[in-house]
Amino acid sequence: MLHHASKIGSARAGTRLSLPSPMQLLTRLSELLATWERRARERRMLAEMSPHMLKDLGVTRSDASAESQKPFWQG
Repeated sequence: MLHHASKIGSARAGTRLSLPSPMQLLTRLSELLATWERRARERRMLAEMSPHMLKDLGVTRSDASAESQKPFWQG
């Protein structure tokens, strides 16, 4: 049993946890903020569309209203 436990310990020692670099974190944050801004803008535009424009898109007023009321962070 002790021999088995030492194998597990050595396997864990060979595995390293890789954390993202500060630049990678900034890139991810920038991408997330851009996504949130795009969603908010698109939802505002959707809320302002005429019934004719929504029909052209194949979107009901009810669906447009539900989508435009979602918070920007919700996908």
